[in-house]
Amino acid sequence: MAEQKAAKVEPRQTTPQPELPPELAGMGFFERTRTWFFEEGPWWLCSFVFHLVLICSLALIGGKAIEKIIDEAPAFEAVNVDRPDDVLQEIEKFDIGETPLDPTELSTETLTLEKPAQLAQEEKYYDDSAVFSERGGGMASSSDQPNLGGLGGFDIKGIGAGPAVRGRGGVGIGLGAGTHPGRGGSGWGFGGRGAGSRKKMLASGGGTRQSERAVAGALNWLARHQLANGSWGLKNYISRCKDDTCAGSATSGNRPAAATAMGLLPFLAAGQTHQSKGPYKKTIANGIYFLVKNQKSNGDLRMGGAMYDHGLAAIVLCECYGMSNDKALRPYAQAALNFIMEAQDPKGGGWRYEPKQPGDTSVVGWQIMALKSGQMAYLSVNPAVLEKAKKFLQSVSSGGRGSNRRGGLFGYTSPGAGITTTAIGLLCYQYLGIPREDPAMVDGVAFLMRNQPDKGKRNIYYWYYATMVMHNQPGPDWDTWNRKMRRYLIDSQCKEGCAAGSWDPNKPTKDRWGTNGGRVMTTSFSALTLEVYYRYLPLYKLNSGAAGGP
Repeated sequence: MAEQKAAKVEPRQTTPQPELPPELAGMGFFERTRTWFFEEGPWWLCSFVFHLVLICSLALIGGKAIEKIIDEAPAFEAVNVDRPDDVLQEIEKFDIGETPLDPTELSTETLTLEKPAQLAQEEKYYDDSAVFSERGGGMASSSDQPNLGGLGGFDIKGIGAGPAVRGRGGVGIGLGAGTHPGRGGSGWGFGGRGAGSRKKMLASGGGTRQSERAVAGALNWLARHQLANGSWGLKNYISRCKDDTCAGSATSGNRPAAATAMGLLPFLAAGQTHQSKGPYKKTIANGIYFLVKNQKSNGDLRMGGAMYDHGLAAIVLCECYGMSNDKALRPYAQAALNFIMEAQDPKGGGWRYEPKQPGDTSVVGWQIMALKSGQMAYLSVNPAVLEKAKKFLQSVSSGGRGSNRRGGLFGYTSPGAGITTTAIGLLCYQYLGIPREDPAMVDGVAFLMRNQPDKGKRNIYYWYYATMVMHNQPGPDWDTWNRKMRRYLIDSQCKEGCAAGSWDPNKPTKDRWGTNGGRVMTTSFSALTLEVYYRYLPLYKLNSGAAGGP
């Protein structure tokens, strides 16, 4: 056994150790660590800090780029308009019972009512004080002519074929939009919708926290009932309903052009466009896209409807272009105006259902509003078209005193005294430069005051036009009209279920035109009526020392 060989033992494999530099080979661990810290450590520290800063910078730049991409408005190319990505936009239900803290500005917070606040106990709910204070602009002026800051009201002789002459009638000078319509500051155009001037105009114009809360609710309902293709429908909006509270669809059909215009106008009146930061940016972008995508090469926006539909849609394109200054929208807005001018009845000067058809006052009103919106947006409008429209209005007017041939009451297709047609005619007269003290305006306003808002005679189409007429004439009559209108609309707004934020065309009483236009029309016109305080500036300012005087 002694001769037996011992078993061969293989050496254990170990991981090769790195060879230390000669200057560290003879040192212990702590000595080596100390030496490395002072000699090599600073370089490693600098490298670490450099790469950390680089990584953070790249992350920040990337975040800004992503944020910019998300915030960019959808492109509306002049030739080929591409629709924004069809991503469903969830709009949460709006609680009418909540009140925004400071709703004098329709910001993201007030539009969505994320921060409700209770009204002070001593605050009157409807601001129904017995003491009159000047409303509707209230800026002293000694001018005998309309000092224009809003839509129209100019002297037809003071303009050329293009935009109205600044300071000579036309679009006027006052609280307005500065160099870019709709962006606040002093100037003209859509300036009342800018956040900076809306606070002043709401306070002086007659709006309240409750009226702004009602507007926010209406925008919420409209956004929730927009169709997938970006349009609204007077009948098929119910496909977006979550329950059966939104009954009241129109009997006149879907009318996509008119319905989409009705859906978009309250957003534009609130100062929102497809380029605005806010919860409804995509809602507006999809709606504008629908209109321009379906506009014909000759500017026609009827989409199977009538000139009534085209006029409404043309107002939208002109307002959106004027407020956003998006040059890609300009050719569409101008084409819509060109179609209106070409469609005018060459003999009578009016408009009706089809181009060149003898006119009716209702359709004429929408075309004149579109042309005036176009002028505010610095688009081209032939003044001869407006001169002919004035002659049509005179042909359907009645009343008048003495030698005055321009009566302040208006019929539909012939001389008469309908309440709705009178309101439309008076507003058109204001836009066409008829002064406040003209007997026709005096008699017409007196007629409106004899037909003040009454829940037993509900007619939002009439109230919408008449409210704009009265708002243009600040004074005790406007204050009286506004308090009644504002209170009724606030009280009658739906507050429960999917219908919250809308107005029922049949309840609490039946609206005169509610069956025809349905819930979309009733909601749109009600919201626009409550946005009158900042949508357009008053045409006639208060004269110094004469509250409500001419």
